[in-house]
Amino acid sequence: MEDREAINRARALYYGLFASLFAFVKEDRFKGLKESLEILKENPLEDNSKKALENMYSILSSQGLEFVQDEFDAVFYDLSSDPVPTTASFYEEERDDGKKRLLMVNFVLKSKYRRDSENFSDLEDDIGFIFSFLSRLIEDEAKGDEKAKELEIAVFEKVLNEFVDDFIENVYMHENSAFYQEAALLLKVFVEFERVFLDIRRPKEKIKVKKEKKINISDAEAARRLENKRKKSEEIGTVCELEEGGDVEDDV
Repeated sequence: MEDREAINRARALYYGLFASLFAFVKEDRFKGLKESLEILKENPLEDNSKKALENMYSILSSQGLEFVQDEFDAVFYDLSSDPVPTTASFYEEERDDGKKRLLMVNFVLKSKYRRDSENFSDLEDDIGFIFSFLSRLIEDEAKGDEKAKELEIAVFEKVLNEFVDDFIENVYMHENSAFYQEAALLLKVFVEFERVFLDIRRPKEKIKVKKEKKINISDAEAARRLENKRKKSEEIGTVCELEEGGDVEDDV
């Protein structure tokens, strides 16, 4: 259907935008960001998304990429400002590398893609990776790949849908969030669109991970973790790379 093809092109573009906004990488983190915002703000989902896109474009144009880069670090990786968790496992179990990561690994193994660990340091259930993976699956669906369509729906329903509302709230409420506050509003509108488009309900309310609950660590430990993060950033490359892999049986 021609309308569905057009919608899928737009969906892939939105997921690609969110991947560039929320993935942790060293260089070219926001490559093509301004161009994507230019396209999407001229074709918004509705009035709230139009305003958010215009505000994001305005901040980026006036403050520059360095401002967005610094805000990203402050919101997601600065231990002194209570960074926002980014993995599905954390929102499910209050720890990274949990059951949701295993679920995502299984989804990835059923696709033709693999996580490029040299270029993308975060795990498969990190929200940046999920966005990038969904963008690729939607592109494949547009080419007639029914298996990609099935995986796309499963990833949204079983993983992203389960924690994205809490993630959006945490980003929006973060004390250092300005550009990313607008990005959170845009993501909220898009997620609601996806739920309607894919006919998937919002999950039931559950006990939320308290972002404000900080882990008591010493200054030395905080400094060590920050240094490790900096070293990690020097070792990885461009945004959320996915490599094509060989065929894998569905029952893996």
